[in-house]
Amino acid sequence: MTRTFIPRATNGQIFPWNNIRLPTSLKPNRYNLTIHPNLTTLEVRSQVSIEFQSEKDTNFIVLHCKNLTILDKMIQDRRGNNLTVVKILEYTGAQQIYIEVREKFKKRHNYTLRIRYNFKLNKDPVGFYISSYIGKNGDRRYIAATNFEPTYARTAFPCFDEPQFKAKFRLTIFRDRFHITLFNTPVVNTDDLGFYMGTGLLRDDFLETKEMSTYLLGFVICDYTQQNKQTDSGVSVSIYTPEPFSSQANFTLSTATYFLEYYENFFGVAYPLPKLDLVALPESDNGALDTWGLITYHETAIFPFSSETSISAHQWVTSIIAHELAQQWFGNLVTMKWWNDYWLQEGFTTLFEYQGVDDYFPEWRMMDQFIVDKTQPALALDALASSHPISANVNDPSDIEAIFDTISLNKGAAVLRMLANFLQEVNLQNGLNDYLLSYKYMNAETKDLWNVFSRNVNQTLDVKTVLNTWTNQMGYPLVTMKREGNEILATQSRFLVTAERINNSHLTHPKSTFDYKWYIPLTYFTNNDSDIKYVWMNMTDVRFEITPELKWIKANINQTGFYRVMYDDEMWQYLINTLKTNHTIFNSADRANLIDDAFSLSRAGILNASIALELTMYLKDERDYAPWATAIEHLKSWARRLSESLAYKSFLKYMRQLLTPVTKYVGWTQNKSHIQKLLRERVLSAAILCELNETISSARVHFQKWMVQNNTIDPNLKEIVYSAGIKYGGMNEWQYCWNYYKSTTSKSEKRILLKALGVASDPWLLQRYLMETLDRNVVKPEDVKLVLEVVAANPEGRLLAWRHLKAYWPTMHSLYGNSTILMGNLISAVTAHLSTRYDFYEVSTYFTGMNVGSASRALDQSLEIIQLNINWVSQNEEEVNTWLRKHIK
Repeated sequence: MTRTFIPRATNGQIFPWNNIRLPTSLKPNRYNLTIHPNLTTLEVRSQVSIEFQSEKDTNFIVLHCKNLTILDKMIQDRRGNNLTVVKILEYTGAQQIYIEVREKFKKRHNYTLRIRYNFKLNKDPVGFYISSYIGKNGDRRYIAATNFEPTYARTAFPCFDEPQFKAKFRLTIFRDRFHITLFNTPVVNTDDLGFYMGTGLLRDDFLETKEMSTYLLGFVICDYTQQNKQTDSGVSVSIYTPEPFSSQANFTLSTATYFLEYYENFFGVAYPLPKLDLVALPESDNGALDTWGLITYHETAIFPFSSETSISAHQWVTSIIAHELAQQWFGNLVTMKWWNDYWLQEGFTTLFEYQGVDDYFPEWRMMDQFIVDKTQPALALDALASSHPISANVNDPSDIEAIFDTISLNKGAAVLRMLANFLQEVNLQNGLNDYLLSYKYMNAETKDLWNVFSRNVNQTLDVKTVLNTWTNQMGYPLVTMKREGNEILATQSRFLVTAERINNSHLTHPKSTFDYKWYIPLTYFTNNDSDIKYVWMNMTDVRFEITPELKWIKANINQTGFYRVMYDDEMWQYLINTLKTNHTIFNSADRANLIDDAFSLSRAGILNASIALELTMYLKDERDYAPWATAIEHLKSWARRLSESLAYKSFLKYMRQLLTPVTKYVGWTQNKSHIQKLLRERVLSAAILCELNETISSARVHFQKWMVQNNTIDPNLKEIVYSAGIKYGGMNEWQYCWNYYKSTTSKSEKRILLKALGVASDPWLLQRYLMETLDRNVVKPEDVKLVLEVVAANPEGRLLAWRHLKAYWPTMHSLYGNSTILMGNLISAVTAHLSTRYDFYEVSTYFTGMNVGSASRALDQSLEIIQLNINWVSQNEEEVNTWLRKHIK
């Protein structure tokens, strides 16, 4: 017997609208919003008038509303006649209100709904919220700001809170004389209301916005100082900061101005607003929020320059600025119709972020970093049976965060990079220009963009047909290259690290309408022809001719394709020998790709572990970032998996052998390029973990000078120095760092210390550290995952982290305000390195019968990863041990 769910309003009556999505019978055209917040009592008095058109005859309105106290409401037709409201109901489950009128709303007629209401400012950084910072004189100052993405506009005013209901907005806000107010558009008028409303109160009226979605609306009330710059096209770019930070704002201001001009040229579409404000906030859920014309940043994400800033933090700030600016076009000017297409907006802006920064700082080699940061992590996760397609259905907006994970966002960006590569830059730019101009101020779906691209390549390529195989089915292909005489046969099959070795009933492979076949733009070059060749695999296998002298073929140039390549044994040997004799025949992205494929194929049991190890031998001559970053990630994973096996100590010795030459190359001195400093960070951290004595002694000398003599440490070396001091020190070193963590006000410093404190070798200290995370005044809830992650990655803390999660699961639940998505992140962080049958039994038994909500995918992935770790160790431990005995000096 099936039960039909009946929604009930707050007064117990049946709520007549039973759908999480709003009806499309009414379309808002304009909101006039008046807000008077009191930053002392947190009371907000407001009213909104919504002008809307009826798309068909109907007698009711359904719109969104959450935690608002409605005082009165009125509906008028265009002549000003009042309509009779016969019913108003609120259903908190869907955050909706239902208003019924006696007269009908007639098709194509215009009406106005006026609502007066009150609410309170939030203390958490969502909706319209209060925040504070410490001023120059040590006094606490208050500011109010908004964060409406994805569905929090409804907590500040009743509205049609779905992306497709675009409208124009006018804002009037009341504020104190010593504050300023910022909105998506500039202020057009300020009135002094002292005579009517009490001294010191001012009213700001803002220019009406263009058509936009509710989640892109933003306003801030603060007492910040402003710095300003004009772009060549006359857009006013300003940065607003609390006084203590105003001297650090120049870099952000000039960088934002640069990217604004870069994207105008790249997209060929002018930035459509008169101004762009960037505002530093002391509290924010995100690094930044891309409201249109008003981008709010967490203060750590906007100031790259201080004595404590590392170059990786500097790069992070630059990237965030580039990302949010790209979103002003791709997301704000043209917006998705519904959240299932959010991946596209984020995927493109991530790609443009890397391209933009690459243009600004070519020496940072951002497209090499793209494959390490985005492509490789997405390939790793998407090879699991518990993955999901990029384009996933979102029924309830509360599922948005759960769907947009590493797969949707990183894989989305990587697949779009592949598209950009085979479309070529000119077609990509023409297509984007066409798309942005065709749909500006409107909403579009993924298929609209694909159709525009097909149009821009004169229908020579059906982009939609090609891309659907990548976005609508999970996983990706393995291309196997086999030599047959003077031909290469390239075959495709789905790449799964799981193969059929996992028999979990809940990991049945969903059927795919494409039968796990793809349209693959296969690129390659060979030892006797360095020109790049293209072959399309149209959901099929292909054959192509080669010369008899061919020794090797390198496919998937620069790892631009989202697939893996398996060569035959003889070809692997030729590739490995070429790397050993002259690795620069392949560029750094191709070398990183060969390492990533070899280790991943070994993880799936397709390639012998000894071949992956053989390939790493060339690393003694490697001096580039991308191959080392890739290799270190895989070598660290192997070390963790082998930590309870016979091969462990030999494996660490082999890692030391590989790392010694490159640690000497990167050294400890300052005069290095940006990319060399990033390389040094990766290499020296790995050297500390695998017990390389020379690196440890140098790091400990730095640590002692800092701890005893108060010497400063180069910000780019802090994480390495703190980690060495803690891992190879004792109680004193740990306690000194813990005290420093509690006393420093620098957020970036706190983050580095949290990571380092978790590498301690003493289980008692690690246990104590885990207990400290239960106090939200000591470790912020958003940092708990980081602590658990580093402790779980430490062989001494792996089981402690798991036991801690188990023992304090209910506490963690309350810590995160019942956010099952964050709970899913904790499960993944704590279980990633477990690798015994007992661990698998423990984790699966603990969660049996427990409702983990939207964390269930993370749990499935975690169980699958533990099972994979078990299989890999049992199948490879002996082979790895034998190989190491032969090759360790």
